[in-house]
Amino acid sequence: MATWDPIEGETPIDPSHLKDKSIKTRAQLNIAEAQNILKPIVKYLGSKPSQKLAPFDLNWFQKLHEEMFCDVWEYAGKFRQEDLNIGCKWQSIQTELYKLEGDIVFWIENETYELLELSVRVHFEAVRIHPFLNGNGRWSRLLGNIFLKQNDHPLVKWPEKTIGVEKSIARDAYLSSVKKADTGNLTELIALHNEYLDGSN
Repeated sequence: MATWDPIEGETPIDPSHLKDKSIKTRAQLNIAEAQNILKPIVKYLGSKPSQKLAPFDLNWFQKLHEEMFCDVWEYAGKFRQEDLNIGCKWQSIQTELYKLEGDIVFWIENETYELLELSVRVHFEAVRIHPFLNGNGRWSRLLGNIFLKQNDHPLVKWPEKTIGVEKSIARDAYLSSVKKADTGNLTELIALHNEYLDGSN
């Protein structure tokens, strides 16, 4: 089955992996994914999540992706077993996520960064690893916000409709900041987080 034409920076979508075969268009897919993702958003951001609920370890990283996409994609929560145009080698995914798990503990214990920058680094490292066939950006951004919620920090109100699923100026700015972060410069990505920071929390 042919894949749908991807937008810039998106992993090509293969509809053969859809659970609901009645989904035929990108608009229908966007609605189905948004409805699915709303459930973990309420679960983890509706109130402060405990360390037990969101332990930021390998198994939970997988579980969160599964919760976000289990109604839509057959591969929800399953690590990819192929290389993509972005991300680490698929054989290194678990090693890289274990490293991220340890880094998070180290950063917290040593107060290496202030909370917002720490969440930016969680978000960036997760999207850099790109563990899943699709949904990595939205999964990584939710990871960052769950970390903030867990630490009583205002959330980043990402315009997910424009950043996550449509070509837009906001998406271009986001992708540009992630590419810059790949060179070791997180300044633009941190600035973007600050731009969308919710001052009402």
